[in-house]
Amino acid sequence: MAGPANAATPSGVCGDGYTVRASSPLGEGNNAKVYLLRNGNRACVVTFKVGGSVGNSVSIGAWVHPKGGSLVGDSGRYAEYAGPVKVTSSCVNWGGNYSEYSYKDTPC
Repeated sequence: MAGPANAATPSGVCGDGYTVRASSPLGEGNNAKVYLLRNGNRACVVTFKVGGSVGNSVSIGAWVHPKGGSLVGDSGRYAEYAGPVKVTSSCVNWGGNYSEYSYKDTPC
């Protein structure tokens, strides 16, 4: 399980040099947020629970699918976040979920 509430950040979880390129809220009342981060040709996706959702037992997930490659994902009943999932590719499809709510971006 992840550390204490709000201890981690998307950039901190993905690692040095990663910056947020896109994000989307998930759930009614924005219970979570899925992030796409990039560091050059490397992509990282992580889904964070938000506010009162942090610490609950609702399942969350994060996934990334590089063009021409295999999907990489992580999901579970995590307290704070799912991921990071990382691939090397200039074009990726990506997304995440919080309970039955999901988001996907498929530019490739």
